[in-house]
Amino acid sequence: MKEKLKSIGLTSIEADIYLTLLQLGKCNVGKIAKETKINRTYIYDILSKLIDKGFVSYAIHNNIKYYASADPQKILSYMQEKQTKLLQDIRTANEIIPNLMKLAVKKNDDSVEIYEGKEGLKTILDDIVNSKQGIMTYGSEGNFTNVLQYYFKHYLKRLEDNSISMRVIFSEDNKKKILKWKFAKVRYIPKEYKTPTETTIYGNNVVIFLLSRKPKAILIRGEIASRSYKKYFEFMWRNAI
Repeated sequence: MKEKLKSIGLTSIEADIYLTLLQLGKCNVGKIAKETKINRTYIYDILSKLIDKGFVSYAIHNNIKYYASADPQKILSYMQEKQTKLLQDIRTANEIIPNLMKLAVKKNDDSVEIYEGKEGLKTILDDIVNSKQGIMTYGSEGNFTNVLQYYFKHYLKRLEDNSISMRVIFSEDNKKKILKWKFAKVRYIPKEYKTPTETTIYGNNVVIFLLSRKPKAILIRGEIASRSYKKYFEFMWRNAI
């Protein structure tokens, strides 16, 4: 239950306090602290945030505040409000993007860019989809799902929806995995050649993903680099099985 609440936007501690109130009913901060083992001072701050979200209400009796969880149906209205706000933000983004594109300095044909963190990886994946170019990729497989989870599944669906073809080279120890990528052709190389990085070539771009605890991506733009990596990929593709 807690994980589900976290997936819709509550923090771990917010979920703990909301579930505690849901089970205990109306109670004061002292009782919440006793049940959750959370510092009283911190609880006040969390309760304030839950009140702002509409998940918690309070009443004052004999100068003491008693808190109570809102009806669980509030969760649905909370998500509907977030959806409405998201749709408004999307409309605003669509309105300003043409003007922002006019202001943006055109990137040089040859450049190297470094992106850090999960949001940096998402930026690269968005660029791959928006390029509408076929993809060649090889290297460490499976780590994207661990790092980006649901977003990577969404990325794969966007590739398929946009009819973007992909050729992938996995190591042979992944042959037993069942891939449902209808848009991808897969070949395998001996597992001793598996690398800790993942390299993807699309259009005139090459990106090297470092999928460690603090993920990074090195994006190389330019025809010379992409042509070299494409030749290397084609060599591996011919020799893969």
